[in-house]
Amino acid sequence: MSEAVQTSEASEARLTNGKTLPVEDVLDILRLILRVEPLDVLLQKVVDTISDAFGIKLVSLGVIDEKTGMFCPRAMHGYPPDKEVVIKRHAYTLERMKHDLSPEFKIGRGCYYVRAEDQVIAYGDDADYIMNSDLVDVKRESSSDWHELDFIDFVMTDRIGNWIGWIEIDEPLNRKVPSREAIDRIQILSDLAAIAIENSKTYEEAVNAMTDSQAYLDLIVHDIGNMVSPLSYYLGTMKEANTLNGKDVEYLDNSLAVSMSMKNLVDNVRKFSEVRASESPLRERYVLRNVLTECCASVRRQFPEKNVQVNLDCPVAVSPILADELIFDLFSNLLNNAVKYSSGGSAEIDVTLIEGYSACTVRIEDRGRGIPDSNKERIFTRFAKRPDGIAGTGLGLSIVALLVARYNGIIVVKDRVPGDCTQGACFEVSFPKVFPQSSESKSAHDAISLSASLDGPSADLRKA
Repeated sequence: MSEAVQTSEASEARLTNGKTLPVEDVLDILRLILRVEPLDVLLQKVVDTISDAFGIKLVSLGVIDEKTGMFCPRAMHGYPPDKEVVIKRHAYTLERMKHDLSPEFKIGRGCYYVRAEDQVIAYGDDADYIMNSDLVDVKRESSSDWHELDFIDFVMTDRIGNWIGWIEIDEPLNRKVPSREAIDRIQILSDLAAIAIENSKTYEEAVNAMTDSQAYLDLIVHDIGNMVSPLSYYLGTMKEANTLNGKDVEYLDNSLAVSMSMKNLVDNVRKFSEVRASESPLRERYVLRNVLTECCASVRRQFPEKNVQVNLDCPVAVSPILADELIFDLFSNLLNNAVKYSSGGSAEIDVTLIEGYSACTVRIEDRGRGIPDSNKERIFTRFAKRPDGIAGTGLGLSIVALLVARYNGIIVVKDRVPGDCTQGACFEVSFPKVFPQSSESKSAHDAISLSASLDGPSADLRKA
């Protein structure tokens, strides 16, 4: 008999017999956790159910963060709120997990019982799970007694056996080691919870895919609508003209340019959908100075009936960001909005590019009717109500918000003149910079810290 098996049997012997729930009650629990619910709601129900059903005072549950590959606590039961906040900041590597749950502690297929006497290395974050430090040095009187440093972990795996999380018993209510029968039933719940977690993630991915698909459709409808308006204007002007003079030729050229923009938009959305279907979105380096130069020129063509003045203030040399061709739509929508909200026959827009240490920030200020404080949070929602007299579908800013999130950016709206919304609006969009040695993964890391380290105020164009 191997040493690991001997240890496992010895650990099993330490588990005492006790009272457990009838099978029908366990089946009710299974039906509960197998419902399709948002992931955090599901995880909290799992720990609450285990606590109520098996008399567990302290339970924690963690899952792997697929973006970072780290295991993080996501749901807890029995801990004070301040303890929960601290513990949920923890993150563990797979190596740390497997070190803590080495084979010698295994007492079942996916269950590990780590006794206080078996713990050799103590990590600083382990202390956050201790509720009564006075009991740490107290020795257990019998093998059935629970020690303050004991814990039982049930490892959750996906369909191919990869570790995706854990359920941890940190303290039974009666401070006795749970019975073998209770352990077995919690193991079943752990296995089913793992399936439910995978199902929940699949469900969320499906919902997100449907939301994105609708957003792409909104993008086509909204931007083609913006392009059709000037096209109609140019064609109408040509119709009213009696001869094809030099001005008519200019109108025709502008009409053809807008038509080409419509075609390019549809092509971009098609590419965007193909990229979205791939595992990792394809992003390339774009210099915002070049993007803004093209978009500022484009907005003047979009509103030939208005005197549009765009004051562009950009450094000559600026670091690139990671984006795709829809970066043009993002800024075109913001600039178009600035013109639409400017009353009369003219519109003046200030566009400023500020490069900070880790982020590039674009500030777009108009002198239109402004946005009241009560509406500032709602303007990025789809089909947001537009003020009377403003044409459009109400989709533009929701598309902007979608694209900003796609590029790991941040967008905020303010008053151009602080405290006076009637003097116009100011949109600030910030993106993580690409440093010389950066790859996309480096930029993703910068994006995580963008909100904490943001140091700035919040012809054809080719990629940098």
